[in-house]
Amino acid sequence: NNIHFFIGLISANTMKLTLTSSLFCFLVNSNVFRSAKAQAQDECQALSLETHETIGLKVEKVASIPVENMMPFRYNMSPMDNFDGNFVYFLDQKYGRIYSLDATTNEVNKVLDVDSSKVPDGLTLDYVFFSSSQTYRVKSMTKGSSSDEVIVVFTSTTLPDGWDSPDAFLPAPGAFATWACGPDPMAKNISFIPDLYRPGFPDGVPTCFDFFPGLETFKGYDVFAKYTIDEDDGSLVDPKPFFVREGWVSPGHLGGGIVTLNDGNILYSTGDCAIFGTDGGYAPQLDRESCGKILKIFTDGPKMGEFEVVAKGIRNSQQFRIITQEVEVSEPSSSESSS
Repeated sequence: NNIHFFIGLISANTMKLTLTSSLFCFLVNSNVFRSAKAQAQDECQALSLETHETIGLKVEKVASIPVENMMPFRYNMSPMDNFDGNFVYFLDQKYGRIYSLDATTNEVNKVLDVDSSKVPDGLTLDYVFFSSSQTYRVKSMTKGSSSDEVIVVFTSTTLPDGWDSPDAFLPAPGAFATWACGPDPMAKNISFIPDLYRPGFPDGVPTCFDFFPGLETFKGYDVFAKYTIDEDDGSLVDPKPFFVREGWVSPGHLGGGIVTLNDGNILYSTGDCAIFGTDGGYAPQLDRESCGKILKIFTDGPKMGEFEVVAKGIRNSQQFRIITQEVEVSEPSSSESSS
């Protein structure tokens, strides 16, 4: 099985369908949406909306990425479009695989597989979790400080060798409790969660939840490692871990957005660490806590492995991209200055 990836191009052809209906027709005829094809055949028609007379969208297939399981809710794929240059990386997060796409040749190669490639010593990545969308053996990825380096984030149930404790912690056990499943504390289906940031431990997700009632959850560490890109085949080699953040594997907001700054350091979104059906509590507004934040993590030099909070109250950012654009700023007129 494969998931197909496409590039959209603006052309001077007249658009025959609206953008929405065109993409919908295209998607339901792809492998990813073949189960919905029968229901959608009658809907793939132009909508009664105005279309542009000179601008259209052209979609071309450029590559296919292998997928282990394409059943609904059984895979967890993510394109990492935070890279510049000719290569785009695709993550099979559930199974711990990374594929590269060479945009000049459309060639696809598997460059990392946790079952066969070198990963940081001490990691445990063979855990089983019921929810595919929160299974992150490989969670995220961004470019490194040089052209032959990338940074990969794993979620492991154990610390890497050399770490006795994480560099960034969850809130202290029991520091934040909450009632869930309803606004009325007297309602029969209300449940008390003694630790909002360790939900479902040790008795499973409360049975009143719509998502995964009774599911067992557990601790997971986001482990950040630098990899070198092999100059011969593009595979990722020689991992060097430099930062570890404590998290919790649960059906909730686990973040993962990442991007590299011009100085080589990275920004990373932790997610609010809360289970679906709850809010983020107080921790996202507290500077001393890492949940609900965007962290600036230092990747090199004397501060390597340290972090700073650069934004707080962030729910669940999963993709970052830095876009630089020049903006012209005009000076206010004398009348505007005096008003």
